[in-house]
Amino acid sequence: MTEVNDSLIYKSRYKFLLISALSAFIATLDASIVNISLPTLANQFEVDIDLVAWIVLSYSLTISATLLLAGRIAVKRGYRFIYLAGFGFFTLGSLLCGLSGSLWMLIGARIVQGIGASFLMSSGPALVTRAFPANERGRSMGVIGTIVGVGLMSGPPLGGFLVSSFGWPVIFYINIPVGIFGLLYAGKLLKSIEPDNSASKVDYRGGGFQAIGIIFLLMFFNRVNSPGWDDSILFSMLAVALVSLGFFLYRETHTDQPLLGFAIFRYRQFSIALSSMLIIFTCVATGMVLIPFFLQNILHLEPLDIGLVLITIPICTMIIAPVAGRVSDAIGYKLLTILGSLLFIIGMFWISELNQSATRWDIVMRLAVIGIGVGLFQAPNASSMMSAVPKRLIGVASGLMGLARNLGITGGVALSTAILMYRKGMLIGDLGEAGSFVAAFSWVVKLFSVVAIGALILALIRKNRIEEVPQ
Repeated sequence: MTEVNDSLIYKSRYKFLLISALSAFIATLDASIVNISLPTLANQFEVDIDLVAWIVLSYSLTISATLLLAGRIAVKRGYRFIYLAGFGFFTLGSLLCGLSGSLWMLIGARIVQGIGASFLMSSGPALVTRAFPANERGRSMGVIGTIVGVGLMSGPPLGGFLVSSFGWPVIFYINIPVGIFGLLYAGKLLKSIEPDNSASKVDYRGGGFQAIGIIFLLMFFNRVNSPGWDDSILFSMLAVALVSLGFFLYRETHTDQPLLGFAIFRYRQFSIALSSMLIIFTCVATGMVLIPFFLQNILHLEPLDIGLVLITIPICTMIIAPVAGRVSDAIGYKLLTILGSLLFIIGMFWISELNQSATRWDIVMRLAVIGIGVGLFQAPNASSMMSAVPKRLIGVASGLMGLARNLGITGGVALSTAILMYRKGMLIGDLGEAGSFVAAFSWVVKLFSVVAIGALILALIRKNRIEEVPQ
């Protein structure tokens, strides 16, 4: 690329940051905004919790399955192509979601949405890396990370307001004008940026193995306790997943242009930060998909009221995260990630104590602790992750951040709903509908509170600061 083009790209860097932030926000917002409408949709389509959860799972699962492949396509075809395709699929999928007349049509439309979101999410961090020099890159990556957190956390309260005021289709229709703006803006802005490596090859075969493996593995976890599924079908799913992932791993080590490449995991501090992020997002997804059902089924709150309760987390996160980012620059990563993960664990255990006599204030206090914990943890952990790899691997690291986030969300939803239905089925004969739900809810949240201790352990063994990484 010429020095002139580099200069022009640098001058437009904040415009590139805007398009990246917009993409990250709408893609992650749609991963969480539907949660608040799940009870409404379950009643609308007359289906159980574990089945309606596929409205969320189909979206996150599609992103998880295609994110690495989308990133490699972006490297070869360029940012303009990937953003136009991303906004195009996302806008079309949003329109089809709003028009859906059945659960299965809605799930299909969410898959289309997920393909678009995958394209958008795969390119944002790489585009920011291309536009910003090293001495400004950390701040810009921090902006993207904050936007992702705000998008995930603000979905439920926004969804509650829209569902209560206008009906569930509106949570999808609001994406259409944003998508059209993104198409026009990206089409004009990204004309001058050439592909990173147009001569590279995309390992579609490896991408296919990876996608099939992830899809069938998460389908197994989601359906393992569902009635009407024979063990032979379930374990066939697991076998297909393991075989496909095995072929993917073999492919990764036997091609000169792997889809992922394992060299990045040699950087220990990166692996620690990535694993911590995966654990926290898995546990966050557990709470965010189950709490709306508790608020509606047990406390009998309306969607708008549920949204007002759940807005506690994004408010706390938005206040704390920027402060935590600045403080971590001064004192390092370790103390803040320890405090953040510890508060998150305390908040989760506290949530597990909720019962039929809980008040809104009881829930708000608990959610505030979780939100403060996430805010303290997120920015320092993301900063340490991007600081732990050399410049040549920043794009791969950014893609893995997105993949870990979505695997955490998808895995958390699949596992928590499956375990909830299993525990509820065991207890319903003795405790009744409401009692069995509360008992199962408490057990599942406690379980994932224990899982979150893994993030605390990783925070305790991480370095406080990361020396300059060899290129």
